[in-house]
Amino acid sequence: MKLAYYPGCVSRSTGKEMDVSTRAVCSALGIALEELEDWNCCGATHVSNELAATGLAARNMAQTDLAIMTSCSICYSNLRSAVQRMEEPETRARVNAVLTKKYVGAEIRHALDVILEVLAKDDDVISIPLKDLKVAPYYGCLLTRPRGVDSPEFPVLLEKLIKTLHAEPLDFRLKTFCCGGPIFMPQEKAAEDTAFMILSEAKRAGAEVIVTVCPLCHIMLDAKQRSLEQKKSEKIGIPVLYVTQLVGIALGLGPEELGLNMNSVSPLPLVEKIYERMV
Repeated sequence: MKLAYYPGCVSRSTGKEMDVSTRAVCSALGIALEELEDWNCCGATHVSNELAATGLAARNMAQTDLAIMTSCSICYSNLRSAVQRMEEPETRARVNAVLTKKYVGAEIRHALDVILEVLAKDDDVISIPLKDLKVAPYYGCLLTRPRGVDSPEFPVLLEKLIKTLHAEPLDFRLKTFCCGGPIFMPQEKAAEDTAFMILSEAKRAGAEVIVTVCPLCHIMLDAKQRSLEQKKSEKIGIPVLYVTQLVGIALGLGPEELGLNMNSVSPLPLVEKIYERMV
C-alpha cells in the first residue's frame, strides 16, 4: 500500500512523537508513505476565514494523485471538510483561481483506519499481544466530523483496533467529549476542569492507558496531567498514548522508534508491565 503522507504542523513541534510513531508503524506494516513535498498548514481552527482555510487545505491536496493519510484528527477533519466544500462549483473556481496546481479531488484517510485495514488482512504481525491491558479509547470531537467511516455519536474504530491488539477497550462514557483544548486560551479554568474530568473518569473506569488520535487532546491529557494533579490535589498517573504508539508497542517496536520518551507521563512502566504479562 502506498499513500501520500500529510504530517501536519504539530508533528514538527509538540506532537513529534505522533509523527515518529506513525512513520515507524507504517514502515513495520509495509505501508509506503510519500510525504507531500511542499505541504502547508491544513487551515486549522485558528484560520477563521472559511474560504482561506479551504484554499490552504486544497493546496495540500492538489499536490498528489494518491490517497492522503494523516495521523492528526484536526488535520483529518479539516482536509475532509475542505473536500466537501470544494464540491461546490463556486468555491472550487475561486480556490483554483489562485492555486498553481489545481485541485481535482482527493481521498483523505486517517492512520487509524489505514492500520485497521492492514491488520484485518494480517494480524500475525502483532508480536506482543496486549492481553489484559485496560485501554480507555478517547476519540475527542474531530475524528468523526464530518461524518465518514465511523459514527460521530457512537464511534467504534478505536475499540475495534484495541481488540485487534488483544487489549480490553473500556466502556468510556466520555470518549467523544471535547478535551477543552480549543477554549484553553480564553477560558483556561474551564478547559482544565474539562480535561481533569476526562482523566478522572478514565481512572474510575480502571484505565491503565488512554489512547487518543489528536495532538491537542494529547496536550490536554498528557502534557498538562501533572499540573492538573497539583491543582486538583488528586493523583491520576495514567499514560496517554497516540494510537500509533499503542500499535507500535504491539508490533514490538522499541521506545525510541515510537517516541515514548517524549510523552510527559512516562509509558515505560506500562510497557514493562505488558512484557511481564507475556511470561
